[in-house]
Amino acid sequence: EQDRGACASAVATGSGGLAVAGWQVSRASAVQHLFEEGLDSWLSGPCGVLSFLFSVLLSRTLACVREDMDDPCMPMLGRFGHCSQELVNLMLVGEASSNVFDGTRFLGDDPSSGLLLKGIIGEKVGVPPIGFLSGFEAEPIRKLEVGSLYKYPEYPVWVLGSPTHYTIVFSMRREDSQLSTEDQVEQRAKTVFTQNSLDDGGLAMSTSLPAMLEALGIAANRLDEAIRDLVREEIILWEDFRVWTRRQFGCQDSSAGAGSIKKISLFMYDGQDPPGPRVHSVKLEVSDIDPRLAGGGSDGDDLSATLHTRWPNAAIQVESLASPVVPL
Repeated sequence: EQDRGACASAVATGSGGLAVAGWQVSRASAVQHLFEEGLDSWLSGPCGVLSFLFSVLLSRTLACVREDMDDPCMPMLGRFGHCSQELVNLMLVGEASSNVFDGTRFLGDDPSSGLLLKGIIGEKVGVPPIGFLSGFEAEPIRKLEVGSLYKYPEYPVWVLGSPTHYTIVFSMRREDSQLSTEDQVEQRAKTVFTQNSLDDGGLAMSTSLPAMLEALGIAANRLDEAIRDLVREEIILWEDFRVWTRRQFGCQDSSAGAGSIKKISLFMYDGQDPPGPRVHSVKLEVSDIDPRLAGGGSDGDDLSATLHTRWPNAAIQVESLASPVVPL
């Protein structure tokens, strides 16, 4: 935004104490100029990260940050100095929400609980410029769910969260972060189906079919056809619903291209020191075949497991580039 009202910047110096100086500016361009000037001075000093954190918090305002959070008493820094999810979200989308799923939902999906959990609300923040993936989503007991907004950001850059530290994965091709029109249809269908499913999105009751068609904008006069094609013993399977929905929107049946392989070239920057900042080459071959059945993939590899939350059927190869990153 060009005008956010009062944006604040704090400068902390660590020489024998903590001194704080602040500037109040009214335009995003002025904030950018302030940070560019500070790259070789206060931002590179011993309290540079802390100064940047103060600036972001004061720009959002502490009142708004508390309102963003599910629990306003939650600290921004956890054990060992790790960022909380609220702080990560504040940095990536400008709101300190406590979750990474799309939109909002009630605790336990039960409105009677009275506890509304806040995720990434597209109507407020738009499409995130940078995405987020989490190794916790790849665990057998999923501790969180990353929504499609973070998985398909505006630019092909993703922050990867792990139990130990954060890394960055990026592509040189912008289309690697974009959804095709057909993929958008399927993603929307999956969201609607999951909202009405009995389990983790595998099956739904036939009584939910009218609501699902309405949510997808499919005319009510197609209901009889949908019942005839989809309902088996009062149950609807996701795979049947996926194929049927794609057909309603004129999309080619994805099974027609089964076996085709899409190659994606990513790079991962890991700034952890030791062993020292490094860049890794990450090659993905995405197909309709489970890579474990095709001999690809890396069982037990945390990075591959995290990337599979975004590219489920990808065979992944990771190679360290020969030279370490040299700080500028």
